[in-house]
Amino acid sequence: MKKKTPQSRVYGGIEANLREEDRRKKLIEAGLEAFGTRGYAKTNIKTICKLAGLTERYFYESFRHKEDLLCAVYRELIDEGQRDSMAALEDSDGFPLETALRALRMFYQRFQQDPRRAQIQLFEILGVSQNIDREYQSAMRLLADMVRLFLCKVFPHIHEEILNRSMIPTGLAGSIIMIAHEWVLGGFIAPLDDIVSQCMDFFVAVGKHLESRS
Repeated sequence: MKKKTPQSRVYGGIEANLREEDRRKKLIEAGLEAFGTRGYAKTNIKTICKLAGLTERYFYESFRHKEDLLCAVYRELIDEGQRDSMAALEDSDGFPLETALRALRMFYQRFQQDPRRAQIQLFEILGVSQNIDREYQSAMRLLADMVRLFLCKVFPHIHEEILNRSMIPTGLAGSIIMIAHEWVLGGFIAPLDDIVSQCMDFFVAVGKHLESRS
């Protein structure tokens, strides 16, 4: 009989690598809670471990330091947003403009439903270190790319060459984030529908402008 390798040994019915992955998920959830409520600067590893119900030994099994955990939490949030947007694009049975509207609503609604996400994505991620700044810049480029995809979807007559060399998608991505900043700082008082509608007005105006130049 083939012996199990150390990596695949079973403890309590769960393979070791699955247990490690489960601990990592608990630490990421603890990071979301701590960074999103207490703030990154006011959170230490001991607090993270207490929230996760794990010892510090297990923290260092998955992460080198607190900054690594922040990066993992942030990437998880960005990935979820990307999946939302791609799902909207792939399930676009209605008009293209409705598809863009649905994606934008999901983007803002996630912040409203979980203010911890807003705190991390919009505020805690800023000014931590050069490495974290690069993560933020990468996420902004992803958002700009997604804006570009939706512009192509809603305004198919825009020449691809014009869109590819334009910084307008980057500007739209920045506007989406700045609107989120103001909405969150204002305590989500403005109705979600108003936020989405105003952002869509900007998106449509820019799309029509680009289309007129094509």
